[in-house]
Amino acid sequence: MSARGCIQELIPISQGQFKRTVNGDLIFIGMQGKKYKTTISCQDATVLATDDLIPGSIIQVSCIQPLWQKVVDGKATLERPPVLGSISVVDENKQLINFLHCGENHIEIDTTEVAYVSYRPILTMRIISYSLKTNEWGVKSGWSLQLEEV
Repeated sequence: MSARGCIQELIPISQGQFKRTVNGDLIFIGMQGKKYKTTISCQDATVLATDDLIPGSIIQVSCIQPLWQKVVDGKATLERPPVLGSISVVDENKQLINFLHCGENHIEIDTTEVAYVSYRPILTMRIISYSLKTNEWGVKSGWSLQLEEV
């Protein structure tokens, strides 16, 4: 599925809860790691094809929202697989840096200076729900899709 003019909100899912100790310190009880939920919405002249959109189904989402990671000692392992052609690396002054090697989820650059890699992740997500809307007089259609990473 593809669409134009979409907006994506990517939100980390808490995999636990915060509790206070008897001394009042805030602690986190749960699993470490990161999973995401997302809402993708769009307004276009065409509608979303819903024949294969079944809540509970698992789909691959090529995100439009990029993730950023710090490059340490010239190397980085991306948290998620990247969308083809979406990787870029910048230094602290936001100047592009060429990378020497880019394989699967690994990046190597030609400097050990502080740098940051940006990429659009591919996420395996479960469809939670979707909604459709139409503006009859404005001849516009819109939709919203709610997903959570599996």
